[in-house]
Amino acid sequence: MNKRKFIKLMILLLVVCISNILIFKFCNLDDKNITLSYKVIANKQDSYQVFYGNDTVWREEQSQRNSYTDVNKQESLKFSIPKDTTDLRFDFGEHPGNVYVSDIKLSDWGKDINIDLNQILDNNNQTQIGQIRCQGDSLNIDTIGNDPHISYKMDSNIISNLQGYKNTLNNIVKLFICLLIDILILVLNKKSKIVLMLIQEIEANRTLIWNLSKNDFKTKYAGSYLGIIWAFIQPIVTILVYWFVFEYGLKAGSPIKDVPFILWFMVGLVPWFFFQEGLLNATNCMVEYSYLVKKVVFKISILPIVKIISALFVHLVFVGFLFVVAGIYRFYPSEYTIQLIYYSFCTFFLVLALSYATSAIVVFFKDLGQLINIFLQIGMWMTPIMWSYKMVPENYQWILKLSPMYYIVEGYRDTFINHVWFFERYFQTVYFWVISFGLFVIGVIIFKKLKPHFADVL
Repeated sequence: MNKRKFIKLMILLLVVCISNILIFKFCNLDDKNITLSYKVIANKQDSYQVFYGNDTVWREEQSQRNSYTDVNKQESLKFSIPKDTTDLRFDFGEHPGNVYVSDIKLSDWGKDINIDLNQILDNNNQTQIGQIRCQGDSLNIDTIGNDPHISYKMDSNIISNLQGYKNTLNNIVKLFICLLIDILILVLNKKSKIVLMLIQEIEANRTLIWNLSKNDFKTKYAGSYLGIIWAFIQPIVTILVYWFVFEYGLKAGSPIKDVPFILWFMVGLVPWFFFQEGLLNATNCMVEYSYLVKKVVFKISILPIVKIISALFVHLVFVGFLFVVAGIYRFYPSEYTIQLIYYSFCTFFLVLALSYATSAIVVFFKDLGQLINIFLQIGMWMTPIMWSYKMVPENYQWILKLSPMYYIVEGYRDTFINHVWFFERYFQTVYFWVISFGLFVIGVIIFKKLKPHFADVL
């Protein structure tokens, strides 16, 4: 082994070690809250509340409330409580009645543990409770006042079991992420020559890319009276139509976390427009610029970037529009606003990673363009843009989070609304970049393999 290869191998091993250490040190599952849930069947509509804390001084700010609305039908009520809770109080409504409670359990990351019913059956822990009949793991409770409740002392073994399970799951996830990153680093090392050649081509032609992007943006609407204004009219009309349908047609436009629906909706839709337009345009760039593809001296690897930058111009205008709408609703720029640069780059890179593969394949398989259109239609509804991911049962939310666009959409909301830094979302950030870099490497390899045959087919 020569000196150059040895140094390269040492650097590779160093990068692998550093990445694995950082993942095991900083990438941890959410460790703040656990879920308390139970099922209810009652003879009247009412409000159910759970108080939590480290003593029996019950405070309204340390409680959560759920409504039971479907009389004589079973409903599942869920409450999020801190993991260090030692005392609970179950409030079973605000009016006398009969309540059938079952499946009272604590859950965390798929692990369920039923609580001890003996404490609930103890008369010393009951207030304004008439009679409790125990039927297996179910309780038939008669309430006799306007504030019926039962106190409960948490068993430390339950929390320990949940914490032990979480630690095991946490380590398994970390190992999986480390394995993915190590494989990605090895693939990058093996195909580094191809990737570096592409980066060099982009660097050498940066001025040409910029000029072609501006020209592409201008000429797209050159033949119409309104010109580039059409680039903004269609997305704005789409936003207004969706907003009208959800706000007035379906009556689903209620504020989410005290945020006006139109703002919450727009913040999620604007990055999707960028992703959609960038991917569609970049996919068809080889066909559209076939006269350049046939030129021997032209670096066609820059064409997908040209199309994505052209779509970026429209995106920047919509980001400015978002600031105006956010300002109207008193959501002003803050230190988190700088994250827009990061999340815009995330979208740009994801589109670029996908488009190197799609732009190469569509030359040989024209139907791919139609398949991408279908994919984008489905993806728009599967991504929580017009609805909150919290509407999905917690056990299935991870499926939605598999989409890289989930990370970007929620990232824009973190920037404008939630005020959360991207590095606070450890796993999602690492997952996004592992997937994006993987797609980028695969896309570049496919592009380079098929590139010599473009001119023959076009």
